[in-house]
Amino acid sequence: MQHLKTRFPTLQRLLVKDLMSKDVIYAEVPGGRDEVLSIMRSKKVTGLPVVKKGTRKVVGVVTRRDLMKKPDEEQVALIMSRDHPTVEPSDTISKVIKLITERKVRLLPVTVNGELIGVITVSDLVYKALANSNLTTPVKEYMDRRIPTIWEKTPLPVAYSIMNWAGTQVLVVLDDNSKMVGIVTEHDFLNLGEVVYKQRTSSTKPSSEEEWDWSVSTIIYIGKGQLSLPPKPVSEIMSKQLITVPDFLPLNECAKKLQRYDVNQAPVVNAKGELMGVIYDVQMIKALLETS
Repeated sequence: MQHLKTRFPTLQRLLVKDLMSKDVIYAEVPGGRDEVLSIMRSKKVTGLPVVKKGTRKVVGVVTRRDLMKKPDEEQVALIMSRDHPTVEPSDTISKVIKLITERKVRLLPVTVNGELIGVITVSDLVYKALANSNLTTPVKEYMDRRIPTIWEKTPLPVAYSIMNWAGTQVLVVLDDNSKMVGIVTEHDFLNLGEVVYKQRTSSTKPSSEEEWDWSVSTIIYIGKGQLSLPPKPVSEIMSKQLITVPDFLPLNECAKKLQRYDVNQAPVVNAKGELMGVIYDVQMIKALLETS
């Protein structure tokens, strides 16, 4: 059985207050999506606690995925998740890991009597606990062998659809020779995309008539926000700095490498440099439960 280094309590004794970030960035309601997007881009965060304006009362969490899933909504109150779990400073890290993995979230607001005092994220667990542990299990034991790949010349709108359909937040980019040449993340799309409001017309005329023939029809205009992406290839926005990890790398060393490059996933390669899988930080934190 492996344990965290002595400068940290064992996982059974490690509490939220030991790892949480007290410098909290948050959004407010009422508020708009543009303000949230601006904060996320400038602070390079993937999610924000949401509080009632003028207070620290937590009412939800808004993530970049929420913004992309609801491009037609402007108000934060209609975009955010209201049933997002929260934790208290005295809660155990075991509870945090279970909430994160079971609810598929990356951020948990830390509250006292419903008031926001901090946040704890997957990155906090990886950078502050896992990176400072003695967990030397090789990366290959926790990597995902399903590799989400895409051709470098794929148009961005198509790539975005593929990412959504695959339920992933990262795509490994391949060239014409199936060589790994880059990586594109959900954050890249968020930085590039703009919401464009389009209207389609609906006619009450019988379906046999042309919809554009409005002579004696009652026309209904339906507004729908859509995420607009330019038809440029993925290669133009992908990160060409490939941060890979060998499949034999110990988890604690992998955590340090992710922290060094400020990424939350990395392609995994074998001794020959062949792509074997992808390691995600949210998968890595499950290893901390093995210390208990």
